[in-house]
Amino acid sequence: MTQIISKSDLITWLNKLAESHVLIGPVNDNAGVTLFRKVSQAEEIAFDFTNTTLSPKEWFFPPTETLFTVERKDGQVELVPAEDVEAKVIFGMRPCDARGIALLDKPFLNEPADTLYQQHRDKTALIGLSCREVLPECFCTSMGTAPDDSSNMDILLTEVADGYIIQVVTEKGAALLAECPEGLLKQSEVTPPALSSAATVPIEGITEIMAENFDNVYWERLADRCLHCNLCAYVCPTCYCFDVRDYNDKGKVERVRTWESCQSSGFTRIAGGYDRRAGKAPHLRQRFYHKLFYFPAEFGSVACVGCGRCVKACPVNVDIREVIMDVHNLGGQSGQQ
Repeated sequence: MTQIISKSDLITWLNKLAESHVLIGPVNDNAGVTLFRKVSQAEEIAFDFTNTTLSPKEWFFPPTETLFTVERKDGQVELVPAEDVEAKVIFGMRPCDARGIALLDKPFLNEPADTLYQQHRDKTALIGLSCREVLPECFCTSMGTAPDDSSNMDILLTEVADGYIIQVVTEKGAALLAECPEGLLKQSEVTPPALSSAATVPIEGITEIMAENFDNVYWERLADRCLHCNLCAYVCPTCYCFDVRDYNDKGKVERVRTWESCQSSGFTRIAGGYDRRAGKAPHLRQRFYHKLFYFPAEFGSVACVGCGRCVKACPVNVDIREVIMDVHNLGGQSGQQ
């Protein structure tokens, strides 16, 4: 027997959670874009989405975020760190995006941990939704997750004919379920629907092959297609490059962190104008080496969850699945081929 909740009762429960938490869920805008946004009531949530245009990464690593302010008061300089004080529930996160957050944990929570990111994580609970269908661009099963993977959630819901199967994963999830009004949860013998398999990408051994092909002319050829529009970085659930700037306003200084992309032309430019990655090919190569070589070398996992957003967004069809296949075909070749 499993616990199940109807859609109408789920909305009731989410509205109950919204009384004590900031409720965040997928919302459709007028342009047909689905994004995770704060909602005042659960009726605003889009339940019929396939995947959101952007991942919910921004609720843990915002596009723009003040890290601290420096103020001068009575001749004294005071540094005031930013704090996250709001308890939040993110509803509707897909398993690939939950794995993306788990991968972001590796650099941000590696000692010394990023204090503000840690607060975002501690204050936020994840209620996930199993995928209803596998999209053409999806390859999550090759990247260590699956359409019904609950491992990085607090609660996972799986849609069935009569509502949603509830799977509690963590103590934080159990505390959320305890706030469900009495009588809404039912017992059922329903089983979740079977899904078709996601595309298979041969990821095994990719790190070793990447190590042997750093100077291969393949990266020059691939870069001929790239526009350096940065879309791939901004839609990616695991990209975490950022820039830091200080802004002075009426005696108060704010240190602000903003998203950046390794595909930006000035990403590695230093004082004096020197750019150690001048040219398109080194920048594009960096993207794939970070995901498939540097990150797994440091943290043990490739920095890709197989959501396919970059595949769908790229205007010139630079496809990470194709790149992985091409690198495998290069094999042990190195140098100029």
